[in-house]
Amino acid sequence: MIAKTIRFLTLFIVLLLIATFFAAPVSAAETRTGVNVVIKSDETINDDLYLTGSEIIIDGTVNGDLIAFANKITINGAINGDIIAAGETIVIKGQVSDSVRVAGSTVTVSGSIQKDLVAFSALVSISPGGAVGRDLLLTGGALNVNGPISRNIKATAGKIVIDSSVGGFVDAEVGELKLEPSADIVGNLIYRSEKDVELRPGARVSGEITHKLPEKKESGGFCCQPATTTTLPENTCPASIGAFIDGIISAFFSFPVIFIIACILAKYAMVLMTGIIFILLAKKHIPGLMQALKDKPWQCLGWGAFKFFLVPVAIAILCFLIVGIPLGLAALALYLMAIYLSTILVALFLGIWILKKPAESASTGNLIGSLTLGLLVIFAVDLLPFIGLFSILGSIFLGLGMMVIYFKNIHA
Repeated sequence: MIAKTIRFLTLFIVLLLIATFFAAPVSAAETRTGVNVVIKSDETINDDLYLTGSEIIIDGTVNGDLIAFANKITINGAINGDIIAAGETIVIKGQVSDSVRVAGSTVTVSGSIQKDLVAFSALVSISPGGAVGRDLLLTGGALNVNGPISRNIKATAGKIVIDSSVGGFVDAEVGELKLEPSADIVGNLIYRSEKDVELRPGARVSGEITHKLPEKKESGGFCCQPATTTTLPENTCPASIGAFIDGIISAFFSFPVIFIIACILAKYAMVLMTGIIFILLAKKHIPGLMQALKDKPWQCLGWGAFKFFLVPVAIAILCFLIVGIPLGLAALALYLMAIYLSTILVALFLGIWILKKPAESASTGNLIGSLTLGLLVIFAVDLLPFIGLFSILGSIFLGLGMMVIYFKNIHA
């Protein structure tokens, strides 16, 4: 389970990297946020569109890429570009002229995708009215294909059901694979599974069918033959006691390592998502914040350290006074939010500096790309022994100082 989580988070971060660095840069982009964001049927967006909210509904036309983050995303209109989206439920009923890259719990396609569909999801369903113009790539729980796939399917899933045409090959690592009567695979079928494929009458595979068993993991030194008596005959088990102990130690230490990696990837994804939302909501303040650190780095560091240590003392004093408890709790919440935001600000500054793209002229896509790169650098440095501690504190101090200097400048 943890290994699958790591794979999912890694692929999702790669998805975001592709979205931010290889998407065509634009001088401007349309951004909208809110609880419910609706693009009406008579509305046309002639630019890339960035959306965040609880629920997003697109009935109109977007002549550009769509980047959306919400609990539920429904696309009924036409998207003349790529779709990059993440949410609990994603429904695509309209027409998409390019590729779709999504991450979510449930992904349903009943419209037309002219190029690739790349999905990281618990359930992906291609409805009878849906179609994918090129390849379908999936990492997730289940895949139901009831609409045509023009080229290939490459998937890792617990269950795959195909009941439509596939113009190329199918390559899958799967727990259970079913080909329903309308399944028609033009190329080869290659699958790795403990079970044989279930071929219903009428299902066709024009190429070769290759069944491979999943690779067996090393037993870690466990005895190959269970003992039935308290005295084992000589050479009954080829594994020595030393190998058995080594296996136990290896398993014991590998689990924490995997867990730590999963936590780091999850933290990176959450901070990145928070940073993207910050960019969309507060883009007009970013140039001033970046300029504060560029012009007065040592003042930012000093003010940040001062605030970092002083504010908790002030909060403690407020909470000590009975009447000041509500104010103290509110101040504590703001303090923690500022600390969390400080890393995002420093990462954004670092990414802008590396990419040499001034914040004043940077598009939303450029800023997201800068944030992605800056966070990668900071997270990598934070993992270094000893240096990591100074990196964490330095990011917090500089970020807090940036906010102090910036607000002093705008109120001067």
